[in-house]
Amino acid sequence: MSSTAPLGEAEITQFANDWYRKLDVHAPMVELLPMLADADLEMHFPEGITRGHVGFEAWYQRVIRIFFDEVHTVKEVKAEPGGGDVNVKVVVNWQAKVWNAPDATSKWLGFDAYQTWVVRRSPSTGKAIIVRYVVDSLDPMEGSATL
Repeated sequence: MSSTAPLGEAEITQFANDWYRKLDVHAPMVELLPMLADADLEMHFPEGITRGHVGFEAWYQRVIRIFFDEVHTVKEVKAEPGGGDVNVKVVVNWQAKVWNAPDATSKWLGFDAYQTWVVRRSPSTGKAIIVRYVVDSLDPMEGSATL
């Protein structure tokens, strides 16, 4: 694949599935950072905004110590056709457990997360990278604990 070819929907869908698979297994940073822009990366999570690799790493190191048994299931990926930067709507079902000391048991969390991404092809690797990642809303599943 040429590093100048526009990103197609199938490639973006595969990229989203790969991203969430890595989050499920709490992949090491060396596997995640190549999937993210650095200088212009902006990520909007319910708990705040992170920027660049340093900001993402701080967020990630915190959440992998909070959530476990995570399962992300991609329900929908819709890319708007375009050249360089591609706007993408993602719906992912996220289920996890969390334990808050001194609770006797963990709690189950389940949400459909509605997200807007901006992805582009990396000039150095030719692969898709996330430039902007926004969690637009979280729709809790029945029986889910609150965040």
